[in-house]
Order: sequence, then structure tokens, then C-alpha cells
Amino acid sequence: MNCYKKLMSLFLAIVMLLSMVACGSTSKAAPEEVIKAAEAKMQEVKNLESEKIVNMSVSMGEQSLDLKTTINMINFIDPMKLKIITTMDMGEEFGGPQTNEFYVDEMDGNTNIYMNIMDNWYKQTVSKEQLAQYDSKESVTTYLDSTTGLKEVGTEQVNGANATRYDGVVTSAKMKEAVKATGTLENLQSIFAGLNIDTETLYDGLSDISVSIWIDEEGYPVKCEMDMTAMGQDLITKLIQASGDTSGAEMTIDKMTLSFMNKNFNQVTEFEIPEEAKNASEVNV
Repeated sequence: MNCYKKLMSLFLAIVMLLSMVACGSTSKAAPEEVIKAAEAKMQEVKNLESEKIVNMSVSMGEQSLDLKTTINMINFIDPMKLKIITTMDMGEEFGGPQTNEFYVDEMDGNTNIYMNIMDNWYKQTVSKEQLAQYDSKESVTTYLDSTTGLKEVGTEQVNGANATRYDGVVTSAKMKEAVKATGTLENLQSIFAGLNIDTETLYDGLSDISVSIWIDEEGYPVKCEMDMTAMGQDLITKLIQASGDTSGAEMTIDKMTLSFMNKNFNQVTEFEIPEEAKNASEVNV
């Protein structure tokens, strides 16, 4: 059981980092033309809202775990200003639903992150590069060329408007490129410090990820769904092998999906960072 919890903690750390960068998008009229148009469109974005939901079911023998993580984010681009609310529910055994609130701003050349954890505020000064995975605009731009083999499926309603759906795949090689480009790989290296895990080869040989993408009539990427089940199984198998503990050998990823909604491009309502957050004591990690 302890091994189960340890492996799940490591695995969830990866999933959460992937969810911060995942679901960039592309589309096709001819694909190359739409990629260029979508990338140019995203360069005009000054702010947006996004919601990301990770649903996952894991089992090991007779034990099972259902996890749902929701990340709601308001993102102002330059200067960077973020409001992030995460809710993670791993079941009663892991404490039930847990909600955390984060804010980020740039002040006097410094990038500050404010964290409300269990009703206590903490403040930390970090580099802007460390927060790259939270930048929805750059994440989408990075992933514009990551989805391949796209096929147009049809038109559906997203956020009350028409959007064209395209299906494709993201290969492990493309995922690795995107993760490195957004700085997430460096975060993984710190998570696995002291463990026998090579983050440079972590994505090698993983299964492709099935992707569905919706582009609205204005050319914005408004929705994305990814089936990461096969990739998740490959990943947990690598972690088990690296841990050297064969008691986790029967752990399976029964379901692992990620959905991503974008809205209110350049129309986000301004928000204020709470004074108690700004006045929190500085912490060093």
C-alpha cells in the first residue's frame, strides 16, 4: 500500500505538470495554413480563461482509485497575472476533495506566486521560466504543431457557438518536444531528484495520445480532449521499473483523459489579488 501511494504521488505529479501544458491545438483546412493562422491568432491574445479537467481511474489488484482534478485559470499575458483554482478529489482514503488557490503577478521585475494552502497564505519569488507551464497562450502556441494526422469530423456547439472538430494524435516524440519547450522537464527533474529515473528518456517509446480539437469560427482553439490512457499505462510501468519494487507490477491505468476549454479571449474581467496574499511571509523552497 505504501508503494502504491508513493508511485501514485509521483505519477500524479507528472499528470498535473502535463495538464498545465497539454491541449494545445491545431486544425486543418489545409493543416499547414490553419496552423499558421491559429498561431498568428494566439499571438494577439492578451488574456483568456481556461478550465482543465483530468479524469483518471487506477487499479492494483483489488484496490482502485478514481481521481478528478479541475484547474480553473484566468491568465493575463504581459505582465503575467494569474488566478488558479485547483480541486483534486482522490477519494476519502486520500482526504477527499482538496481545493487550493494560487495567484501570480509580476512586480518590480520579480515574479511572485501566492499560495493559499489549507487556509494559510504563502508567498514565493520565482523565475518567470518556472511558471512557463501556466501560460495558456504559450502552451497553445507550443502545441500548435504537435497534433498530426488530423481529420475533420464535423461542426459542434462549444461555448454556445459553432466549432469545427478535428481528430488526430500526439506522438511521444512531439509530447517530449512540447514538455521541454514549456520548461516542464526541468520541474520533473526536481521531482525525481535522488531517484533512478532519467527524465530525458521518460517519454521515449510511450503510446500515442488520441486528440480531438475544436476550433471556433474566429479561429480560436476553444476545446480539446485527449485520451492518455495508453500513454499513462506506459508511464506508470516505467515508474514501477525505476522504483525497483515489483509489488506495484499489477498497477494499471484503466482511464486517463484530459479535457481543456478556452473562452473569453481578450475579454477577461480583471481580478484583484487578496491583500492577505500580498502580505504573506516569503518562503524559500
